Amino acid sequence: MTGRFAGSKERWLAASLMLLAGVALLQQQLLARRPPRLLSVAVQPLRSGAAALDVTFSRPMDRATVEESSLDPRVPHRWFGRQNRMRLLLESGDPVSGPLRLDLRGRDLRRLPIQAQPLWWDPRPFLLAVAPGTDGERLLMRQRDGRWRALMPPQQRILQVEPLGNGSGVAVVGDDSEITQQVLFRRIDQRSLSGVSSGLGDPDLGPLDTLESGSLLFAHLSANQRGDLLIQLGGFEPGSDRIWILEQGSERRRLALEASGALRLLPDGTGLVLPSFDGLELLPLDSKQGATPQQTLPGSREVQAFCSGSGRAVLVRHWPDYRRSVEMVIPGRPPRQVWIGEAGVMAAACDNGGERLWLVLREAGQQARDRLLLLDAKGNTLLSRALGDWRLSSGAQLDFDPVSDQLLTVVRRPGEDVGRVALISGDTLDLSLLDQPAVLARWLPSGGAWAARSRGPR
Repeated sequence: MTGRFAGSKERWLAASLMLLAGVALLQQQLLARRPPRLLSVAVQPLRSGAAALDVTFSRPMDRATVEESSLDPRVPHRWFGRQNRMRLLLESGDPVSGPLRLDLRGRDLRRLPIQAQPLWWDPRPFLLAVAPGTDGERLLMRQRDGRWRALMPPQQRILQVEPLGNGSGVAVVGDDSEITQQVLFRRIDQRSLSGVSSGLGDPDLGPLDTLESGSLLFAHLSANQRGDLLIQLGGFEPGSDRIWILEQGSERRRLALEASGALRLLPDGTGLVLPSFDGLELLPLDSKQGATPQQTLPGSREVQAFCSGSGRAVLVRHWPDYRRSVEMVIPGRPPRQVWIGEAGVMAAACDNGGERLWLVLREAGQQARDRLLLLDAKGNTLLSRALGDWRLSSGAQLDFDPVSDQLLTVVRRPGEDVGRVALISGDTLDLSLLDQPAVLARWLPSGGAWAARSRGPR
């Protein structure tokens, strides 16, 4: 009886194993015949072109077939990547003036097609302006229909505006009195990517947070394209200075650093530029990279702009004879001087690849007129244009948008307290003034993501 029971048990076990193997084989065959799926699409802030999307599929894809996806309107673009992750990159140079429709197609390595998926994408940034009013200064956002929307309550003065590079929020330094400052942060939910045309729209406003408030000597902000925000604070008491970072809008982390000037985060999120008495130091942002050799650039220099898609940067160097020079810094190479003179460098910007630079120079003298220059990466002057009766407002900077190929700044006439928002063509240097009075202006980049199982952007 015992042997017969043992034999029956062995036959049952063998049959069960064969059944499980058959089920596994059947599942494998079903999965092998299942077509690939589009899992998610997200706006990629780190790009070398005008704008980019990261696309994730359920299976490794044949990129040549994905490249057959259509884009309407047709703008120059390229596909990169391999396996199941690919990137659509819009080429720089041709301005995008409206939303795009992307019809995603493609086949996996077994030649099975995905189901065609239409997506609507608006890569254009939003214009932010600090507008004066009877109750103080207020941060406004220009919506797609041209109307302006307030993002924060009015402040006596707004000293700095710092949008996050992934478009998920904007921070300001507000001044309520001579010794009281506060750092406010508005979270923003973008609607720049959708599976239906009606899903595109102006951003939804998230909560408004007070990150810092109190008696401060100064407060400085810097953001990167990953979505980190650095807050640098200086108090009136010795040893009251502190530096911390809000990582991707969620976690705070204190940085044990001492700086002699304003810190700047690198666009790619890997490090920061630390001003010291000996020059500029490049430090890793991740403490785990502590073994990385410290890089120092000696001399009296300050960062004016980052060319975010190439790792290049534009610096202004101050010489003992009161001259100033503009330098292009290329990773692994010594700085390349692209301009030198006695004029004041009021602002500078560069495109993502570092192939074009824009400078606003203020000539010395009673008139103090501003001139805008377009240079190539070697320092050759491609175009020069006088701003006439207009000059850059105090504290204004050049903010370049690769999508529209435009520079954003604030200009004013001598003797006037309030300036105007100005858009400058990156190609022709033509100046276009908006009716909106302003003291500061910045671009808020497009952002957002779409997932296959969601009904809209997230």
